[in-house]
Amino acid sequence: MIKDRIKEYKKELILQKISSFLEKEGFEKAKMADIAAYCGISVGALYKLFSSKEELFYSYIKYQIDLFYENLEKGFAKIEDPKKRICFFVAQKFKTFKEKKKVLIDTVAADPLFLAKLNTAKQNPAKKVYELLARELKKAKIAKPLKMAYLINGLTLGYVELWLTTGDERVLDVDEACGFILKMIKD
Repeated sequence: MIKDRIKEYKKELILQKISSFLEKEGFEKAKMADIAAYCGISVGALYKLFSSKEELFYSYIKYQIDLFYENLEKGFAKIEDPKKRICFFVAQKFKTFKEKKKVLIDTVAADPLFLAKLNTAKQNPAKKVYELLARELKKAKIAKPLKMAYLINGLTLGYVELWLTTGDERVLDVDEACGFILKMIKD
């Protein structure tokens, strides 16, 4: 019990630390030895926390999703209009993905189905984000809010994929994406 909590706390500290490493170096070329050295721990200590590089990466993704969720909740608390909250979601998503570009190139750009696979293979770590967005859609009196939340996610991921493949950051146009989404949910 206490041991498990200590292990989880250590994992969180490592995930905080490696975020900047992975965002600078990317995931594909990173070695567990490099990550351990960056964190100031031994390779063995890193493997005690994460049994493989893949587990470490999925933990990193879940950690980033948790941070994204927390940022959405804080932002939503300051915005009254549900439609403006939807646009805030889009803006935050694009901002977050821009910050994580190096990691994304190794994963999403290499495999456009990466996030879908992650959601089905790893108990859908983004589910709470979709549910949060669905609650906002429900407040805006949108039919089938959870289904619409997933569709909005797909649309915004399309923008991200286009940005990653073209390299043109102007593609991540929040106003344009919000316009499409608000038109889609209005019709």
